[in-house]
Amino acid sequence: MTYVNEVTVWLRDTRKRRQSYLVAGLVCAILIVFPRPYLARAKIVPQDTSATAASTTSLLGALGTGAQSIGSLLTGGRPSNDLYLIIGRSDSVANDVIKSLNWVGPGRRFSSYRDAKLFLDRHVDVHLLLGGVMEIETKLHDPEDARAITSAYASALSRQLASFGRQIILNKQRIVARRFSDASGRVAKAEAALDAFRRANNLAEPEQQLGSELAQRAALEAQLQAKQVELQTLSQFRAPDSNEIASIRSDMQGLRAQIARTARPATSASGPNVAGLTVLSLRYLNLFRELKFQQSIYDVYQRSSEQVEVEALASESASYIQVIDPAYLEPARQFNTWAIAAFLVIVLTAAFTEWYAPVTGFYVRRTAERGVEPIGAA
Repeated sequence: MTYVNEVTVWLRDTRKRRQSYLVAGLVCAILIVFPRPYLARAKIVPQDTSATAASTTSLLGALGTGAQSIGSLLTGGRPSNDLYLIIGRSDSVANDVIKSLNWVGPGRRFSSYRDAKLFLDRHVDVHLLLGGVMEIETKLHDPEDARAITSAYASALSRQLASFGRQIILNKQRIVARRFSDASGRVAKAEAALDAFRRANNLAEPEQQLGSELAQRAALEAQLQAKQVELQTLSQFRAPDSNEIASIRSDMQGLRAQIARTARPATSASGPNVAGLTVLSLRYLNLFRELKFQQSIYDVYQRSSEQVEVEALASESASYIQVIDPAYLEPARQFNTWAIAAFLVIVLTAAFTEWYAPVTGFYVRRTAERGVEPIGAA
């Protein structure tokens, strides 16, 4: 008799089948409680890596307008909670935990990093709570081991966030330093060109020569070009429908309307407006406008440079996580979930074979054509 036939004969014996269900159910019921599992938890709040940028934005207010836009540009504008959850579940954090616990090696707990990572995947869970709080849970039968792993995870996450924050600051410093140096050179060239043109044509200072109307238009056009550059740069980090981009576009529309009014020839008590000036004055205007534009860009990167420097200084002593609850053991009694699942499977199987199938005639219908005795028959 083959093994399949032996199993079939055993299944057709109602008494043995029910005894098996009872024994298996009792075993699973015991395994639900014993061995007792312990749940270690830790609750932390990762500090936003852009927090120092936001905190120094108020300091930049004294340097001029646009500090909020610069702060948004430097911080990247991405939601940090999802990013921190990805970091918490990353392979780099798992490697850091394994190294800190000294798990892999000859005579140690695991023979390879793969086995150690599979163990962490089965027993450790990192998830977010309300308010951006990150919770780390470890469920094991050894309470001290569970607490040690949870504490190691919190420490590893802090180190990874610190590394991530330093990387962001270094990228900001490199970009801002490069653009700030270019802006300084362009301002120097614009000043030299304006001074050469003024001396060659014996012109007075731009504000005096061009008059208030021309100076106002030059300032408006310089502001408009600066807004365009700021919009192009900000579009690389922000979504098209973000509030910062909408605000910049609104400012650009207002500046274009003011420039359009100065383009219509008109004469007032103070003299002709911009549209009535001579070709020489318009050339002088172009040079003066270029200088104002380069100075506006220079001011933008100067404020950005100041903000990045303060952010770098603050990050040297910053703590990248705030601990709400250090690693602790959950006082409530824990149960083995796999044993609960096995117990439910046994109960459902017994209910199906001992009650549902005989009542509905399921086995009779399935075996009537084969001429085989139903499994549920006594």
